[in-house]
Amino acid sequence: MNLFKNLLVLAAMVLISLTVTAQDSQSKQSGGANFSGPGTLNIGFTSGFSNNTLGVQADYEIAQLGQDFTVGASLAYQSWQNHDDKNNSLAVGARFRWYADRVLNITHQKWDVFASGDIGFNIGAPNALWWGIGIGGKYHINEKIGLQAIIGSGAQIGIHFNL
Repeated sequence: MNLFKNLLVLAAMVLISLTVTAQDSQSKQSGGANFSGPGTLNIGFTSGFSNNTLGVQADYEIAQLGQDFTVGASLAYQSWQNHDDKNNSLAVGARFRWYADRVLNITHQKWDVFASGDIGFNIGAPNALWWGIGIGGKYHINEKIGLQAIIGSGAQIGIHFNL
């Protein structure tokens, strides 16, 4: 059942990405839309594929690293169960995002498409290294709030705030 939900999320993201259209010829020449980037707080519910984890993760995009890259401080709480043993952990680290709007020539101002990577320390888990990779998208409802989703080594769905 969990695999079915994950495939459903992936299918929805693919469908959404296929519906993105260009705004006009002038913004198309500019080479892509403006991503929200630094100053954005991203919060979402997470699910892991390998050990059926559930949790919540938040990251705050602190700085821009080059034209399309950002880095942010990240914090995640995860919970899972192995047989009769309940476990939980707290992960602290960094999330890197590569906003691919310019490279993919996505000029729609409501959408951002990105690849993400997490690295950090897992406190209270058998493996002290915390990492993850994925692809995702953000839909901007307005200039201050929007929706986000990431799929990769896990799945995340949530909201983002431009502070």
